[in-house]
Amino acid sequence: MKLTYFGTAAAEGWPALYCNCDSCKTARKLKGKDIRTRCQALVNDDLLLDFPPDTYLHVLNYGLDLDKVTDIVVTHAHEDHLYVQDLANRQIGYCPVRAPHMLNLHGNERVKELFDDLHKLPYNESLETVVQMHVLEEYKPYKIANYTVYPMVADHSNLEKCFIYVIVDQDGKSLLYAHDTGYLKEEVWEFLKKFKLDLVSLDCNHGKLESERNHMGIECCAKVKQRLIDGGYTKPDTKFVVHHFSHNCKFLSHEEIEQAASKYGFLVSYDTMQVEV
Repeated sequence: MKLTYFGTAAAEGWPALYCNCDSCKTARKLKGKDIRTRCQALVNDDLLLDFPPDTYLHVLNYGLDLDKVTDIVVTHAHEDHLYVQDLANRQIGYCPVRAPHMLNLHGNERVKELFDDLHKLPYNESLETVVQMHVLEEYKPYKIANYTVYPMVADHSNLEKCFIYVIVDQDGKSLLYAHDTGYLKEEVWEFLKKFKLDLVSLDCNHGKLESERNHMGIECCAKVKQRLIDGGYTKPDTKFVVHHFSHNCKFLSHEEIEQAASKYGFLVSYDTMQVEV
């Protein structure tokens, strides 16, 4: 299983659009790994995790090949994880030549509402001929592309049921993709007992700041990692990654995050980073 991180920032991006804080000024100066776009990742070549407004940039600059993507799994409907309007561009009027397969969109009820609103527009009447929506329920297995996907409830928003996911490939390799969320709910810990995880990707939006609700900081990520190891949820060679950073997280640079994360044995995501297990 290969996971490619195309976008590794929170809603504003890093540097943020209007911001001149020290973290954003540093990113504009250093560029490279310090330029972070909105959150998106790809499992192998065919399963896309989230569909932010920076998807087009990821196609242009990062090599994301949407022709190979058969399914999009959405964590939740916040705009930095779902820019549903761009799905309309797969229709005949906008895209006369495209990959022949149906594109499947998977997510919660709020994701469906946004998709349905888009489809109701008179110029998007053919949307469902090229994109189909599938509503997911928590703690049920779903066969999606070449994977079994298990949605679990995130600690993130009271306005919708946000999901984190375990994704298992045909070889039995498993990924815990936990963004956006605070410390995992006890019902999640109970559900995870059936897995031996090969790759764990954890929300670290708050960075140096103490946070266990809605998002996590580095200390909370370390706490989750230790419980995963102590509880037997992982393997000796499981890889752990911290991901999804805000410019408000009190770190100045990617290098500074790496220095802090290395103490806990975490890799630090950056745009275009690949991890294989």
